[in-house]
Amino acid sequence: MKALVMYGKKAGMVEVRDVPKPMVKEDEILIQVKAAGVCGTDVDFWLGKNSHLLNPPVILGHEFCGVIVEVGDKVKEWKPGDRVVSDNTGYVCGKCRFCLTGKYVLCEKRKGIGYGMDGGFADYVKIPGEILQRFSGCLMRLPENLSFEEGAILEPACNAYRAVFQDISINPGEAVVIFGPGPIGLFCLQMAKIGGASKVIIIGTQGDETRLSLAQKLGATTINAAKEKVIERVIEVNNGEKVDIVIDAAGPPIVMKQALEIIRKEGHIVKIGWSADPLNISLDSLIANSITRKGNWGYDYISWKNVLNLVRENKIDFNSIITDILPLSKWKEAFMKIRDKESVKIVLKPD
Repeated sequence: MKALVMYGKKAGMVEVRDVPKPMVKEDEILIQVKAAGVCGTDVDFWLGKNSHLLNPPVILGHEFCGVIVEVGDKVKEWKPGDRVVSDNTGYVCGKCRFCLTGKYVLCEKRKGIGYGMDGGFADYVKIPGEILQRFSGCLMRLPENLSFEEGAILEPACNAYRAVFQDISINPGEAVVIFGPGPIGLFCLQMAKIGGASKVIIIGTQGDETRLSLAQKLGATTINAAKEKVIERVIEVNNGEKVDIVIDAAGPPIVMKQALEIIRKEGHIVKIGWSADPLNISLDSLIANSITRKGNWGYDYISWKNVLNLVRENKIDFNSIITDILPLSKWKEAFMKIRDKESVKIVLKPD
């Protein structure tokens, strides 16, 4: 079968290869991949970043969905023909405090499908039996009202759900600022609207014009940091007041500096975006103003369950987020479009 393989940890060590179709053991499941989303993390791997997460040679693609085509003799819950989506957990130890409390994504020994083990940028992907036994919620049924292309980008929606509802528990009427109009930021926007936010302000910068335009269509007030004074504009939009919640879906240190200037006392800051750059600012205002700052990593079963419930009620717009659907053979074009911010979210499909 064809697969997009990262064969080393250095930049550019990615290519489409012919690889063997996975063999299924008695407790395993084989999925025919119908669609897989391109994440910024995939692009980072290609650029030589976050290589500590990789276990090369490995098939990339951690956002995917498809149809079960084969199950082992011991698999009883699933059958060929089932439409499914994976949360990309491929291995957990099952013994640590996080596994024992259902927080599998935090397991120190967790391996993600698509970087720690073979993923969804391929014709087929295997769900190991061990993970099905330890965490049966790693695989879920795809709602009938969701296409495979939409199903392939459920993962960032679940990340956004956790940030907005589980990490901070937004209250109706609160004002929310989101830095970063990428897929997670745009899903955070939708979650904040579902949660009853009075105002949602999305902040982007140079090159984000297309994404900011989409944010406006989804109901946000937008600010281009390359052209406007962020602090003054946020206060103006929020009727002269500081905001209740700030979500950093961008990452650069300046975002935290600006967040501390626009957040009210006892407000909440959630950080999703990554950055290797040093912060170099004082966090004393966190203490002086009783501000809560929370790091967000992934999601859990509740995130997925509730997002799927919202999907069944048509509460989330996935179509607007998907700007390109390309064959796997055009992966490099897709990666470059994401790198250069020419697209919001790209879905790859087997050729």
